[in-house]
Amino acid sequence: MFKGYYTLTSSMLTQNRNMDVISNNLTNISTPGYKKEQFVSGSFKDVLYSQTANNVKGAINQDIGNVSMITAPYETVTSFDVGAWDETGGNLDFAIKDKGFFKIKSDDGVKYTRNGSFVIDDEGYLSLQGQGRVEGKNGDIYMSTDNINVDKEGNIISSDGQILGTLDIVDFADYTQLEKAGDGVFTTNTQEIPVAGNLMWKTVEASNVNAIDEMTAMLSSQRVLQSAAQVLKMYDQLASKAATEIGRV
Repeated sequence: MFKGYYTLTSSMLTQNRNMDVISNNLTNISTPGYKKEQFVSGSFKDVLYSQTANNVKGAINQDIGNVSMITAPYETVTSFDVGAWDETGGNLDFAIKDKGFFKIKSDDGVKYTRNGSFVIDDEGYLSLQGQGRVEGKNGDIYMSTDNINVDKEGNIISSDGQILGTLDIVDFADYTQLEKAGDGVFTTNTQEIPVAGNLMWKTVEASNVNAIDEMTAMLSSQRVLQSAAQVLKMYDQLASKAATEIGRV
């Protein structure tokens, strides 16, 4: 019976974590460039091995007992599938056609994002709201007005033909090394790969969250939680009955 308790409670904890991930995806469905997260769980044995093998050189996956029915939260993985294109007509809206990220200079260091819905900050610099200034190839991009032209190479050109700056777009060889630092922004210590010729102007990339898929997953998790709660209630009743009968002996 106790094993049943462990199995059910671990399943409920896992589904609660999954619900948190789904809720965050739905919250950011309108965030340009947002990349959805997917929750991964596994048996306790597999998760334990994975966590220890990452820290123990030469670790061997050995059987540690029959505990595979107990599930444990493992990790969240990010889907970097490209979202749909949203032609906004805004002069400060940008999208990267294929692979790549915009660079943002924040107080915490450099961050990377697919969100090209920029603004001009109070000091006249191109910025991503709430994150920091957009990095150009030669530093911050100063522009007192959005009366500009932009070419596919990322050159931002003033109305009198002066190049105000060039967007610094980079990519990475291994996206698994990117760590989320907020909704739609990432950090990493891996080497940048320069990207050129992939810029779209007056367009932003929509999030890659599919509302129908997320709602379906949420309903599935809710059903699992409800079923587990009902079985736990039954276990409680059986345990209470057993305790009463033992007390009579």
